Amino acid sequence: MSQPVYQVIVTADEDKTTASKRRVIYLRPFLLFWLNSLVFEVAMLVVSIAAFSGWRSMFPKFMWTIVFCPLGMGGAMGGLINAFIVDRIYGTRAVHFVAILSVLVLGACNNLCYNLDLVFGWFGAQDHFWWWHWRYLGVWFVGYFNGRMMFTDEGQKSLADWGM
Repeated sequence: MSQPVYQVIVTADEDKTTASKRRVIYLRPFLLFWLNSLVFEVAMLVVSIAAFSGWRSMFPKFMWTIVFCPLGMGGAMGGLINAFIVDRIYGTRAVHFVAILSVLVLGACNNLCYNLDLVFGWFGAQDHFWWWHWRYLGVWFVGYFNGRMMFTDEGQKSLADWGM
């Protein structure tokens, strides 16, 4: 049986330190968007409990808002940013690209969740249309902020100070 054919990425000890530094750059998009999504989804869950559906169907709401949405949104944005922006674009162009990508990807996620909530009725979609659709502006701001953190000198300094 033949051995698998693969390319060794890290070949020497001095390459290991460089590789570990590069790893952080590729993790940043996922971590930033995961954290922002988690904070937003916690707020959504609290509002849902307080204003819309109470404690009804708590386990699936918790899994949707706290587990799956942040992982999905962070993973999608992290993967797309790594594929199309990291190591290709830097500065203002990259910041605007991240903001636009956020509106497209996270806006599509918001639209999907809105339509799902029309069925489940957990988060107020049936009676509160604007509660769902004011978010597109917020999504743009989150994308712009994260883009500034990842693709400007000041933002990268801040992330390095945070240990990220």
